[in-house]
Amino acid sequence: MTNPQPLFSVPPELAHDAARRLLIDLVAIPSYGANEGPILEYLVQRFQRQNIPCRITRVDGKPLNVVAEIGRGTRAIILNSHVDTVPPGDTALWQTDPLTPTEKDGRIYGRGAEDAKGCLAAMIVAFETLATRREQLPVRVVLMAVGGEERGGLGTKTEVRNGVRADAAIVGESTLLEPKLAHKGVLRLEVEVKGKAAHASDPEAGVNAVVAMASVIAALDQLAAEVRTRQERHTGRASLVISTIAGGVALNVIPASCVISIDRRVVPTETEDQARDEIVRTVTAALRPVLGATAEVRTVRFVAPSATPEDAPIVRAAERAASELMGRPVWASGFTATCDMTYLVNGGGIPSIILGPDSIGLAHQVDECISIEEMTRAVALYLRTIELWAADHGV
Repeated sequence: MTNPQPLFSVPPELAHDAARRLLIDLVAIPSYGANEGPILEYLVQRFQRQNIPCRITRVDGKPLNVVAEIGRGTRAIILNSHVDTVPPGDTALWQTDPLTPTEKDGRIYGRGAEDAKGCLAAMIVAFETLATRREQLPVRVVLMAVGGEERGGLGTKTEVRNGVRADAAIVGESTLLEPKLAHKGVLRLEVEVKGKAAHASDPEAGVNAVVAMASVIAALDQLAAEVRTRQERHTGRASLVISTIAGGVALNVIPASCVISIDRRVVPTETEDQARDEIVRTVTAALRPVLGATAEVRTVRFVAPSATPEDAPIVRAAERAASELMGRPVWASGFTATCDMTYLVNGGGIPSIILGPDSIGLAHQVDECISIEEMTRAVALYLRTIELWAADHGV
């Protein structure tokens, strides 16, 4: 199919200035710790000034999301990114104030600049560009600026639960401007080994839970090596990591309890039950020789992996748009982290991709920042992807 010439575009210098100014505004509004209200109000006022219809979604009386929509037609595409961030952490470790946006060497520094306010800013500039020609839009474009992403995807899950429907979606996370059609899931577990407390001077009177846990850790480490041999085409290797351990109450007491936490990354070819069951079997077998010790495995959280077919129109459109932008062939690949794509795909049945400027490696880090030039290119990439997707549907 021959690529049509771009109909919806914005001069790079205008996109650069608009994305830069918007990101500075967004970073200057703290939005961590379930405090999405002020940044959502900023977006509502911004959209109202442009006569863009929008609404606020509230959960338990608190504002969580802003959803805006333009265009017409039976088909719809979602632009989804999140307004919330992780806390800034120890501000003394930052070279700049994490809550004061700082521009330096073509980048904007501050908490949330990369994850994901930079992606959101680029999406909004693209969305507002489309809004200036909304009467010519052959499809509906829905912008979802969601909260609670860092708290288990609360914002996107709420919109899906409330019945949002679309034919495609783009999730704004940093991918170096290359589309991602699949991502890993994560299963987080706690394993508690229970023994029997006793005075340290008489260890035979108790059952040492820390010592018993050593057998469990050794067995899980062997399982982790086997898990790493499992590989999925797009997302790479599965993994199992023991990430925390705690046990004992005093130096002179045989510990009656020891708890570890496990981070298990699940590829799209695996299920939650499969991953959990093999961990339970491994723990049970490791404790069998330890008389008096028992174990409990508790699920803390599960986020399912998700994948969109390679031949889905949104995948084809993003690949073509990225190839045009980069001047080389670009093919969709996998995303190693988890994100809100899981809720759109698994909960809403919406074919989705992940796409955004700069590198996910900057997320949650000290001196978080994003390239203004990358955001500018992302604006053009979002616009072209939407246009090609609409054309591919024959609208």
